[in-house]
Amino acid sequence: MQRLDERVARCFQRLQAEEFGPLVEWLRDSRNGTLEQLVGTIQQEHIYRLQGEAAILADLLAHIKNSNELVTKLSANRKG
Repeated sequence: MQRLDERVARCFQRLQAEEFGPLVEWLRDSRNGTLEQLVGTIQQEHIYRLQGEAAILADLLAHIKNSNELVTKLSANRKG
């Protein structure tokens, strides 16, 4: 996975604003729906696709959640 730079981290940070709440909730719901599909899937190919989709959504949500700390860290690295 590509490393995040400060500009991208700040974009994730903006997604914490109240106006983006519906988008973040949609991402959570999408991940939960994907995980529910995964439970009932028996085809290996479909399992791999759903696992990948769930992982990407989890990464996006984690980046949003941890963006304040990430911006602080990247900003300090740039100055130091």
